[in-house]
Amino acid sequence: MCLRCGGRDSAGTMQKLQGLLFGAVVGACYATAWFWASMAVDAFRTRRWAALGGLSVAGGLTLWLTTQSGAGAVLPIPDPSWGALRLLLFLPLALAASAAYYFLVLRPQETWQGLKARREDGRQIALHLVLLTGCLFFSLPYVWMVLTSLKPDDQIFKDPTRIPNPFVWKNYPRTFEFLELALGHIRTGYGSLFVLNTLQVTFLSLAAMVFSSSLVAYSFARLRWPGRDVLFAVLLGTMMLPGAVTMIPRFLIFKELGWVDTLLPLWIPSLFANAFDVFLLRQFFLTIPTDLEDAARIDGCNPFTIYWRILMPLIRPALTAVAIMHFLGTWNDFMGPLIYISTPEKMTGSYALRLFQSAGSGEWALLLAAATLWTLPVVLLFFFAQRAFIEGIALTGMKN
Repeated sequence: MCLRCGGRDSAGTMQKLQGLLFGAVVGACYATAWFWASMAVDAFRTRRWAALGGLSVAGGLTLWLTTQSGAGAVLPIPDPSWGALRLLLFLPLALAASAAYYFLVLRPQETWQGLKARREDGRQIALHLVLLTGCLFFSLPYVWMVLTSLKPDDQIFKDPTRIPNPFVWKNYPRTFEFLELALGHIRTGYGSLFVLNTLQVTFLSLAAMVFSSSLVAYSFARLRWPGRDVLFAVLLGTMMLPGAVTMIPRFLIFKELGWVDTLLPLWIPSLFANAFDVFLLRQFFLTIPTDLEDAARIDGCNPFTIYWRILMPLIRPALTAVAIMHFLGTWNDFMGPLIYISTPEKMTGSYALRLFQSAGSGEWALLLAAATLWTLPVVLLFFFAQRAFIEGIALTGMKN
């Protein structure tokens, strides 16, 4: 019994030491990266190209040495789990180069302007290090999905965090072939039928949402009519209703209309606006000066012409933000097709992925390859439209 307790105590002590070592290594990495980046930015700003070259060589050599898998073999590391020591031993290389630049170049020629600029650089570098860390954590699931989709079957569960060796690029064309074979009684055109259904629903829903939400928001923001503010408060109150509350009533309505097992229930509701989209666009409408409308009325424009030709081009940032959020929701919608669609030929891509999973439960590489292909348009859309998306959110509610 005592031997067991002693073994558990030693194992717990070892884990605590490893945790402390890991924390020390992470802190040393951040401190060294911050110091090295501050010196490199200063050398670039002051055009000290020789010093910048030396710092770059030291930083690149440190990164290369710490990422070499065989570097631990030449170091007295007792256990592979202590491999973080390797990083701690190579960090002084970049730290020494940064310190040499500071004490030999900067310190003798110190000015208050340079000190002020360097403090601002240090603040910005620390902020970006924090942002890069958050970006790394948030992108890890997607990176893992992409790497796992390129692994052979025997490596997926053997070592989930290992980089594929070799990269199996044929998993992606095999995904389309497997989908066609798994659903042999359905001619899907290697999955293109599901993509076309999704594109049809997405763009019809997007067009309906942009028109209806912007028109309702214009009415709440610019037109004066009895009960306007009360109805706006009621509209905002609908945002607190869970989707499960309206799920059955909506299904019964579409059943009475004969729209079940069609694509209509997936995009027709967008014609009746969305409370959050109306709120966001209304706040943006309120930031536009009324002088433009007064000038348009003098020229003989009616309210709809003012809305369509004058105000709609001015709220383009907010429309872009709303459109991107609506696109993401419609593209990834799973519950809608699950409830209303029963014919396989009318299903969208999200539901097709579920069919793919049930048909090939053991083909994890192919399933993750299909998921990667399905999320790729969303990633590309946000990557290229992120400036307009952030601008639309940031400018909403700002006067003038």
